[in-house]
Parts: sequence; structure tokens; C-alpha cells
Amino acid sequence: MLDGIMDFIAHYGVLVVFASIFVESSGLPVPGESMLVAAGVLASQGRIGIVEVFLAAWIGGTLGDNVGYLLGYKFGRPFVYRYGGKIGLSRSRIALIEQRFLKRGPPIVLIARFILILRQLCGFIAGTAHMPWWRFSFYNALGAALWSGAYAGGAYLLGAAVEHYLSAGRWVFAGVAVIFVIASATTIWGFIREARGGEAEDPSLPPPPVEEITRP
Repeated sequence: MLDGIMDFIAHYGVLVVFASIFVESSGLPVPGESMLVAAGVLASQGRIGIVEVFLAAWIGGTLGDNVGYLLGYKFGRPFVYRYGGKIGLSRSRIALIEQRFLKRGPPIVLIARFILILRQLCGFIAGTAHMPWWRFSFYNALGAALWSGAYAGGAYLLGAAVEHYLSAGRWVFAGVAVIFVIASATTIWGFIREARGGEAEDPSLPPPPVEEITRP
């Protein structure tokens, strides 16, 4: 599989890396991570530049997450208000969870890039919670830079070891993934536990919609 991806990137260039990571970060299930690793191996062979690979991944990831953020900001809250009740989330509970995300969101945004599924959804979640754009953009760009450097740089340094001994390479990436999964899970569990345990009404929570107030 890696050979096929490498041939595809070698033919079309780093634009493929940018496009795949951009689309994945927007929320669609595209193998951007595999593209980045393959591009790093190609760079180790001198077939493309490692700086171009890093920039394509960083810019693609940063812009893609911003698309997800804008979609969440505009459509996310109506979506969770409509369907949240089906899984036991009232509007006041949703507001409380949003508040906890605003409090603990920055480290989640920072490490979300390293976690499958969370990488695709983080921008949408942050937009739904109305996290300030400047704060989201800062941690998102930083996380995208760390992720791009770790995966492209790791593949570049390992080079042929990734291509010919992929099983060994998987252990390296798996070890990194485990660290970030633990850190992410700890952070996420913390704000969810606080949200579940919240009893008092917080005056800073958004008010209920008009139709809920006027309902007899």
C-alpha cells in the first residue's frame, strides 16, 4: 500500500499531500496521515523536498481544521440541539459541556491532530462550542506543525526502514500514538466528568432558545 501511495505522490507532487490533509482535517475520512508518511519517505530518497512536504502538511492541516471550525460555528449548535436529546443531552447540559470545552479545549486542540477521529472532528467541535477563533487558530496551527514535523520528519529520518521494514516503523508510530492517546483521554475525561457533575446553573451559560422560553 505504501508503495502505491508513494508512486502517486511522486507523480503529482506535494499538492497531493496538501489536498489529502486539507480534506481530512475538514472532517472527511481521507488517509492524510498515510500520505504524509509516504511523502516523508520520498523526501528521504531525494525525490521531493522535506521542507515542501512539511509546509504542505502544515498549511493543509491548519486550513482544513479552520473549514471544520467554520462549519461547526454555523451549523454545529443547531445540529446538537436537534439530535442531542436522542442521547440524553438537554440544551442546558450541552451548554455546560460547551463551557467545559472552552475551559479545557486548548490542550485538546493541540493534541487532537495525533488522534484518529478526533483529528477529523476537532475543528467542528471547537466551532460548535464557539471557542474564540484566535485561540483555536493558535493551538490548531501549533498542533499541525508538531504533527507534520513528527510524522514527516520521522519518516524522513527512518527512510528505507519505513519502506522496507514497515512493521518496525509501526511500533515507532504506535508508541508516539499511545502517549498522545493517554494525554488526550485524560484531558477529555476531565472536562466530561466536570460537565456530568455540574449541578448549579452557571450565569455565563448561553440562555435557552426563545422557543423553549415561550413554550407553554
